[in-house]
Amino acid sequence: MLVPAGGMKKGFILCFSAQLVTCDTKLRDQCKGTPCNRYECPAGCLDATGKVVGTVYYEMQSSVCRAGLHAGVIDNDGGWVDVTRQGRKDFFIKSNKNGVQSLGKYLSANSFTVSRVAVKAITCETTVAPMCSYQKPAKHCPRLYCPRNCLEENPHISRVIGTRIYSDKSSICRAAVHAGVLRNDLGGYIDVMPVDKRKNYIASHQNGISSESLQNPPGGKAFRVFAVI
Repeated sequence: MLVPAGGMKKGFILCFSAQLVTCDTKLRDQCKGTPCNRYECPAGCLDATGKVVGTVYYEMQSSVCRAGLHAGVIDNDGGWVDVTRQGRKDFFIKSNKNGVQSLGKYLSANSFTVSRVAVKAITCETTVAPMCSYQKPAKHCPRLYCPRNCLEENPHISRVIGTRIYSDKSSICRAAVHAGVLRNDLGGYIDVMPVDKRKNYIASHQNGISSESLQNPPGGKAFRVFAVI
């Protein structure tokens, strides 16, 4: 968690995108009323009892973390899992993979797939636009690693446009510092969530960075930034 021993500095606002789950958490239960796409699994799920239904495509009553183990996305040390909903499947195939026995089911039900969380190191100047722009259907963006001291970058080159929701022309790392999800003196991991463009981006001064305003942009999309736990 990006929280220093002495606590957060005034002005920091933490928002997390990855959800902490247990070895037995079912995707069906976890997705109620929340965006569900990235999870933090604990160690030791190989010995847990949460059931897994299916192979490659998993039924929604499956344990998220044990499905990740079965698919080989994580090992018994735990880790991050990306989940993609795949709609209804007519049946689910049983198999024994990576030490996890999955069950079969020959009834139509909603499904999901699991994948590894990609990680990418970026610079203070990197923007969302060329890397992970908003699109439908939504795709998983890589987990990003920001360097330290992006606050000192030239604000005319590494711009920050907006507050909470930022134009995709903004520097990702400087937007993260502005939003309070990244310590400038530490750097570290963040997640981004692309969203559709806004008609109005609001300027503000937060955490040592002054963001710009922008009205009725002719193109481009937007994004939000989240701390990583």
